[in-house]
Amino acid sequence: KSQGSNLNDISISLFNDTNLIAKSSVQNDAIAKTTFTLPANVAINGKITIEDTSLQFDNVLYFNINTPQKTNVLSINSADDNFLKRVFTNDEFKYNASAANQLNYNDIEEQDLIILNELDKIPLSLINTLHTFVNNGGYLLIIPSNNAALTSYNQLFNSKEILFKSFKASEKKITTINYSHPIFKGVFDKEISNFQYPKVNSFYELQSASNAILQFEDNKPFLFQKGTVFVFAAALNTTNSNFKNSPLIVPTLYNIGRQSLQLPKLYYTIGEDNTYDVDISLQQDDILKLKSAEKEIIPLQHTFSNKVTINTSETPSIAGIYEIRNSSTVIKRVSYNYNRIESNLNYLDLSNIEHVNLSQSIPQVFNSIKSETNVNALWKWFTIFALLLLIIEMLILKYFK
Repeated sequence: KSQGSNLNDISISLFNDTNLIAKSSVQNDAIAKTTFTLPANVAINGKITIEDTSLQFDNVLYFNINTPQKTNVLSINSADDNFLKRVFTNDEFKYNASAANQLNYNDIEEQDLIILNELDKIPLSLINTLHTFVNNGGYLLIIPSNNAALTSYNQLFNSKEILFKSFKASEKKITTINYSHPIFKGVFDKEISNFQYPKVNSFYELQSASNAILQFEDNKPFLFQKGTVFVFAAALNTTNSNFKNSPLIVPTLYNIGRQSLQLPKLYYTIGEDNTYDVDISLQQDDILKLKSAEKEIIPLQHTFSNKVTINTSETPSIAGIYEIRNSSTVIKRVSYNYNRIESNLNYLDLSNIEHVNLSQSIPQVFNSIKSETNVNALWKWFTIFALLLLIIEMLILKYFK
């Protein structure tokens, strides 16, 4: 985006580390764009530079493409899971499924997201293991069975203040979308007031002070989030609901999966609240550091059994590409850029200010000044002539009376 005069074309260069890998140019218009093609599945420590002779700052953008990493998802099934397989595809997720009576409990701690898919009863051993999993930062998605043993479900949730109260065999429509919830960030171009509402034929009444994501027509939750736990209020099998056929199913489940392991984005902005996960199991007393060519910092971090969540805001304070290090080992890289809001020049509208004369060019300014000067000079001469006439009149009256 340019806010200067249309002069020469602007050169744009793309670097991987210090190696120039592509170059292009764009016209110096108000808004211009160009396209670079990057190789797939290749780690890139990127830097985009523009050669703007009129503006010597804000001409560099740092970004990172790390080696692709998959999110681990485990579904514990008592119902068909084909709809889950279609969402959690092999290009982004490592999806595994198991029946509850065949579950290897050692696999649980390696997961980022665990799904309980319509279990009639949750075994006590699984409840205890899931408590540990959630307390260690793991994400849990509950799809209840129509025949759920509510005592076992409520045992799972007793520490999360979530209560399955009763089963209701009546139809309800799902009519309300919480567009501000992070699950739906960037999903919709605009809010939709009328759409083909999915429905359920039976559901559970739930009690929870939680953040509703989808709601029934009576404003009670169909899907809500409490910390790292997501809960549906009804079974999703095709006998009970047509939600699987709704356009909402894919973005809802996909973004729950993406949120369970928040991999570093292309770049972050200094001064904003930024959060991302590093998939690593640290030893006791180990800490992660961010290191660039100029600086090394220890960011705010929360260590779990199989990942570390990093939070940054005002630090780092210098733009650049930072290595995420455990001691001397580089795990991955992350990029930070300065906030570009100061480069968006918002000019004062002088037409709204009283007693201000506007000129469209420098010559017009000088002409206006010259004209005003001439007007002022004429007034001086008129004043002088008036005084002379007054003096002459007084002399005539005095000597020729």
